[in-house]
Amino acid sequence: MGGRAVAIDITKNLKKYIPLFQQANEQKINEAETSLRIGKFLEEVLDYDVFQDITKEFTVKDRYVDYAIKVNGKVAFFIEVKQAGITLREKHIEQAENYAANAGVEWLVLTNGGHWHLYHLTFEDGIQSSLVFSANLFEDDIKDASYKLAHLHKKSILKYEHNEYYEKVKTLSPKSVVQAILQENVLKLIRLSLKKTSGIAVEEQDLVDSIKKMISSETWESIGDIRVKRKKKKASKQIGPTEQPGKTAAQEKIQNTPSIPMETPEKDIRQS
Repeated sequence: MGGRAVAIDITKNLKKYIPLFQQANEQKINEAETSLRIGKFLEEVLDYDVFQDITKEFTVKDRYVDYAIKVNGKVAFFIEVKQAGITLREKHIEQAENYAANAGVEWLVLTNGGHWHLYHLTFEDGIQSSLVFSANLFEDDIKDASYKLAHLHKKSILKYEHNEYYEKVKTLSPKSVVQAILQENVLKLIRLSLKKTSGIAVEEQDLVDSIKKMISSETWESIGDIRVKRKKKKASKQIGPTEQPGKTAAQEKIQNTPSIPMETPEKDIRQS
């Protein structure tokens, strides 16, 4: 994903580490050896101070996280390390998610050296994780991988560029884009444009069905149920049967108050 440049370009230093991670991947070195390489990468490529910023001694409920990365003395993100060569899966972060939730840490990195996944966590309704980016150092374009991983650089974290990147990813997610399209006024504009170019009037539901067909069933399933968003119509004030425009409430009260018949004095028919 493009955008404004991050605080620093790590391409040159990243190139030095790709062969090291490639070798580790081929040899399938154990998790401890993989972790050592990750530590050096954090220091030499992402510019974290090994004494002040990087710790393997951070505990959550008497358990150690693989790495806790600090910026200005505060934990910015956790790193969960897996053995080189192993396929990274979302289930691998389940334990680290619990650590992060208990420590109030919103960012989590999962890596085996060659592959890097950044997750953003929210805790309002249980633990919810969102994949922010995935970088494959062996297959991705070096500039693309460098751009993504640069958001984990110390200078980028200090400038909150990782958070800006996440907000952009969230805004351009399939769900957000579909929600933006499936609005009554947007659909109306599309229908008008189609009619102008083709001369054919298209019904709203036919257009919605056509849009759904453009999206894979897998993506649509991840999006969930989205309906056309319509403008709320203002309810018009109804004039009651006894109300008349322009009359005040006091006048209405007087008009609607039943009249009390006056008693007529009885005529004296007695004769004197």
